[in-house]
Amino acid sequence: MPVSSPSLLAPREALGNMGGPVREPALSVALWLSWGAALGAVACALALLNQQVELQTLRREVSRLQRTRGPSEKGEGSLWLSLWEQQSPTAPEAWQSGERSRRKRAVSTHKQKKHSVLHLVPINITSKEDSDVTEVMWQPALRRGRGMEVQGYVVRILDTGIYLLYSQVLFHDSTFTMGQVVSREGQGMQEILLRCIRSMPSNPDWAYNTCYSAGVFHLHQGDTLNVVIPRARAKLSLSPHGTFLGFVKL
Repeated sequence: MPVSSPSLLAPREALGNMGGPVREPALSVALWLSWGAALGAVACALALLNQQVELQTLRREVSRLQRTRGPSEKGEGSLWLSLWEQQSPTAPEAWQSGERSRRKRAVSTHKQKKHSVLHLVPINITSKEDSDVTEVMWQPALRRGRGMEVQGYVVRILDTGIYLLYSQVLFHDSTFTMGQVVSREGQGMQEILLRCIRSMPSNPDWAYNTCYSAGVFHLHQGDTLNVVIPRARAKLSLSPHGTFLGFVKL
């Protein structure tokens, strides 16, 4: 017995009804998407309009403040200071108090950074034939603080601490090498802190050369320091810009 196809046996109305439910959901989705896009566009337009209104309000407020305060000597900062004062009546007093505290701290820090300084220049030299040395006598050219004092040929440390020590000698000697030694005596010991050696021209007319050395040392109260040229009858300049000795307490 032949089998009949369902499509052949079904009425035309049934076929039409079978296709209807398939098209209706697609149409509904399209309508909802169209409405959603329209609502989104309306919301964006309303938000933009609201921002424009707020911007116009702010512009009018700024113009009003500028007219009431007049020209400002401090530029744009005065406008924001005015707004700040309106928001908090006690803000100017707090700002002034903070500014005074900051200035006091700056002044205090500046005072604390002052260092003891002693800059010495030569006034005389003494040659010792028995020990084959020449010593330099000093006098203060610049002094600040009480950390050091000069006593003829030696400098005495009065305050323990870290010191920058520098020394220079201008030689006018044709001996093949010249130089100076800065030594310290104290704490039951004696040691060399700085040593400088310089070659000299053999021609007496050209025999000019400076020897400079510097360093940082921990010096103790009661230490004594002196400058010695390890050669008797050394010829050197006593000018303050050529020969000098200095200490800076850090």
